[in-house]
Amino acid sequence: MAKDLKVYNHLNYQEQPSEKEDGFVEFLLQHSETDAPEVDENLAWERLNQKIHNPNKGFVWMKVAAAVAILAILTISVFLYNPTSSQLHVASADQKVSVTFPDGSVGILNANSSFTYPEEFGDERNVSFQGEAYFDIQKSNKPFIIDVNGVDVKVLGTAFNLITTGEEVKLYVDRGLVAFEKEGQQTQVPAGNEAIFNRKTASVSFSEIPSENIMSWRNGVFNFDKTPLSQALKELGEYYNVEFELSNTKLQNCRLSVSFNNEPLSKVLKTISTALSLKTSRKNDTVKISGQGC
Repeated sequence: MAKDLKVYNHLNYQEQPSEKEDGFVEFLLQHSETDAPEVDENLAWERLNQKIHNPNKGFVWMKVAAAVAILAILTISVFLYNPTSSQLHVASADQKVSVTFPDGSVGILNANSSFTYPEEFGDERNVSFQGEAYFDIQKSNKPFIIDVNGVDVKVLGTAFNLITTGEEVKLYVDRGLVAFEKEGQQTQVPAGNEAIFNRKTASVSFSEIPSENIMSWRNGVFNFDKTPLSQALKELGEYYNVEFELSNTKLQNCRLSVSFNNEPLSKVLKTISTALSLKTSRKNDTVKISGQGC
């Protein structure tokens, strides 16, 4: 048949191939039977069966390699389209909890408060927060942004105390400069000031920090200088997690001038009793104070 093909090609490709295309197919059909080798059908079926049940090892490795490549592509795709790292959630119950953020900044949670933040910070240092906490923020060109139910507290490097309630966000700036921000409107708060953001009116009011003990819940250091007893007991009650009851309203205006440095509650009560000639008694989480008044 090879000789016939050679003759056919020599004679017919001198003309246009398009005119002889059908004739070439016909030529193949006419000569295919005479030169075709005989086929052992049983042997052919046996070889096919072996290939089905014993596939070529190279083919298997090709499939494995393809699967690995697809897995790698999917992994890279997940990383590219989900670049944010896992979120961490830290909550305090009845004790204070200290947290070090990925940039080295520190947040101290008061009781019944929480942080949510990523394992790694990106272009911004974002933290969500509820409750009360003291923040000591490392200086950086990347802003540190605290989300408090839609209100942002934005800083670069500073220290401050933050309290959230249902209607307000209270900010006490220890050092540096802090800003309230909502819907593009920013209000800056310098050190030594208290700022209260009202959620209903979206307004910010300023005042001096009402007490130097406003952040004493962190270390238990209290300084009272002719402080009304009612105010002193409120601050001490929040720290020691107790409720004070006065036997009469006259005691509210007694002036207290003492200092405490992380003292146990029993010593605090003894000091108050001695300083103001009062009697104190405690039952569970309630402390009763009685006396004639000042």
